Amino acid sequence: QHIYCTHSTTIMSRGMNTMPTVRHGRTYYNRGPNDKRGIVGICSVIFIVMLLIVPPIILIASERSRYTRFIALSDALDSDIVELNHHHHHQHQHGKDGDSSSSKELLRSALATPGTLVHGTSTHIETISTDSEMSVSIPGALTLRRNAEYCQWQEVQSQRCQTCTRTVKASDGSSKEESYQCNCVTEYNYVKAWRSRRILSIGFDQPGAHHNPQRDPMPSRVFVDEDAKLTFREGEGGDGDYNNNNMSQQQQHNNRGIQAHLDPNMLSNGVRSQPYRLVEFVPNGRAPPPSFFSRIFIFLGFPTRNTRYEPMQLLKDTPYSPAATRDNFVYVGQGGYFFSPHESATSSKLFNYFAQYLEGSLFDWQMGDLMPSCTAGDVRFQYEVQDPTVVSVLGMLQRKQDGERLKITPRTMHGIGDVNAATIRLVHAGHSGARAMILAEDSDSKNRAHVVRGLLFLWSIPASRLAGVALERELGESSFATQVEGVFGLFLVLLGAVWLLVWGETFGAMETTLVFFTGAVFGYLALKSAVRRGAGRRWHGVVCRVAKWANAPPEWRVEDSYVPAPPTGNTLGGGHGGTRSKML
Repeated sequence: QHIYCTHSTTIMSRGMNTMPTVRHGRTYYNRGPNDKRGIVGICSVIFIVMLLIVPPIILIASERSRYTRFIALSDALDSDIVELNHHHHHQHQHGKDGDSSSSKELLRSALATPGTLVHGTSTHIETISTDSEMSVSIPGALTLRRNAEYCQWQEVQSQRCQTCTRTVKASDGSSKEESYQCNCVTEYNYVKAWRSRRILSIGFDQPGAHHNPQRDPMPSRVFVDEDAKLTFREGEGGDGDYNNNNMSQQQQHNNRGIQAHLDPNMLSNGVRSQPYRLVEFVPNGRAPPPSFFSRIFIFLGFPTRNTRYEPMQLLKDTPYSPAATRDNFVYVGQGGYFFSPHESATSSKLFNYFAQYLEGSLFDWQMGDLMPSCTAGDVRFQYEVQDPTVVSVLGMLQRKQDGERLKITPRTMHGIGDVNAATIRLVHAGHSGARAMILAEDSDSKNRAHVVRGLLFLWSIPASRLAGVALERELGESSFATQVEGVFGLFLVLLGAVWLLVWGETFGAMETTLVFFTGAVFGYLALKSAVRRGAGRRWHGVVCRVAKWANAPPEWRVEDSYVPAPPTGNTLGGGHGGTRSKML
């Protein structure tokens, strides 16, 4: 305790400030059009092209992962799952009761067949997670997460432009009016604060005055116990069929349970349904009294953070840890933070002063420079833990290398896709049966797939307009109903095609067909009702539209013609966004 206090007082004199700093940068007035030319224009076009190409690739990867996860979870649900908490009662098979077996026979059967899944719930968890770099160990924590933060400048660019009009000409001499941004005023401001990531300042308007050192001595990381031990006792299963109250005193006395170690890979995804808790080190591990504002928030019913308080005695070795001796990390509190100040070398300071001289900011002193804030390059971090009192696990039972101790490891189905999605390594907080755990994991997988599908729907808004250009249509100038049809048409057709590619005809063939057919109908209606655009090379029209979205100058995107192409065949509503009364 004496060592910690002396070391802490020395470092605290340097200060870990949390107040943000704001500085005003330069202001530019650009007269004329705000077109992007040169290398900036090329990069802008490339960026737009990437935004159009990447989302469908992400969708395919997401659906493949969803398919792999579905196959792995379905196989687990149909497997014979050995219940570790039912030593003397039954096996779980397809969710039903099986033959009775003794504890030894149960383990023998689980070990005899490779790949056999075991499920168990434990209220006796022996674990301790350690960050050896800081010499910090938290007992009872299955996972220990180190969250690093960096004091960095952030450039904030704001732009105000007027809207002007100009006449653009096509290759055949036809022309049209278009609006564009002009006479723009661009302002740069800078905010220095603690951030969860490092920011490159080389691209700032004033990188010298707002330089961000890129030091990262203690990056964010998750630690797990390499040798956590769980005890599965009779009557603690997740299905609730058995409990200690139904057992005699002699049975409870003999109920020592089955002990098994948890493979670290079982915790690679953390503990489901167990929120992370912030760790703070305080004298004697006693929670400090709530502050005035905390009392107000509690009175108003706002949720409070479930902080875990540990005694400072656990930090007795931190002054001699590698992080402390190498990078001067010390525990400063203020929310459970460990802090390391940045100290620039003399040569680095001289080079930075020279850069400020070149950009004209060397003598640009502002009020923000007087604020007591952190120094760019300072690093701090805090710990969070997952420390459930009850866990349910589903994995594969093996013997450790010593041949005596048991170990629960992940089970992987090979040859069906992504290894991570094909692996069964479920660790959930609380009492949960095998079937409930599998269904919960399937729900998580489905929700992740829904998020990607939602993003694809947003992507379909600009992509449908680009597809319309390729088909000589202008969805942007058509009615709102036509635009909605185009968006849904592209989204559903693409989604149905990916489903057919990934899932095939084995699963959900009817849903896939319905989605694809519905999308085709919407796309057909949008095609017939959309306003026709100028004739010319379709691929050239697509290129010009992408260049326009990238804010390229008119000479980069000269269309073939702005004269609408003559209609071919019968069109609904005259091909100009009219009603469909004739069809109805």
